[in-house]
Amino acid sequence: MFLVGGGIFFADQERVRFENRAAEDIRAKLNNVQGEVKVKVQPSGLAAAWGELDTATISANNFSINELPLFTEPDRRTSGKIGMLQLRLTDFTLKRLKCAELQADIPGCRYDYGLAKNEKQIRLSRSAIGTGWVRIREADLAEYLVKKFAEIKTCTVKLHGSTVWVEGYGEFLVVNTNFAVIADLGIEDGTKLYLKNAKVFFDWIRADGPAVDVLLKTLNPVVDLKKDMGLYDAVYVEKVIIKDGELKAIGMTKIPTKPTSEPAK
Repeated sequence: MFLVGGGIFFADQERVRFENRAAEDIRAKLNNVQGEVKVKVQPSGLAAAWGELDTATISANNFSINELPLFTEPDRRTSGKIGMLQLRLTDFTLKRLKCAELQADIPGCRYDYGLAKNEKQIRLSRSAIGTGWVRIREADLAEYLVKKFAEIKTCTVKLHGSTVWVEGYGEFLVVNTNFAVIADLGIEDGTKLYLKNAKVFFDWIRADGPAVDVLLKTLNPVVDLKKDMGLYDAVYVEKVIIKDGELKAIGMTKIPTKPTSEPAK
């Protein structure tokens, strides 16, 4: 047990109470929660007495959200320290895109220990750079493209090897047609995934010229992590792996600064 300000914090019973309350706080920021939301902390021995944690793990599944549930708030106190913040999110929809899984391990985070002790809430004040990845299934990517692009009326996506195959029917500025695009997946600015080295077919005839340019301009970027998913600068993609009908975007991660000029409450 650890004595803090005349009380006991991060002892077993108090730790569980904190974890449950913190999970409720995170859950309140999510929509349509069908699964579990958990917060687990591992105190850092005697250093827990002044707010040090070896790890803090936030896990959630089967929910939707319009933006990240966690931001850094630089005006908050930096009295608490988390050796490694772990995010484990599965089967969730971020804006219009359903993600199979997102994992991130972020070291050296700071949090408002006084708020955690008194209100049982996690409010981060600093984030270092960590590593992580997001995994997206081909069927979910196809559904997302129809939602994102009004010109695309039907769509299927196949992910195989290093190749992305997008097939469907579209009503574009210069042509209404069945189309197929076979391309590699590239990375731009660490936040955009786009089709490159593309071969385009209209009604199964190889196409080129202005109509192809219009189609590719419509489709690219396929995924914009900032604009489409509201991830701000939380993820910087360095590599994409395509395997077994899924794409896995791997790179640097951090908890971004809260996007508001309003003072923290």
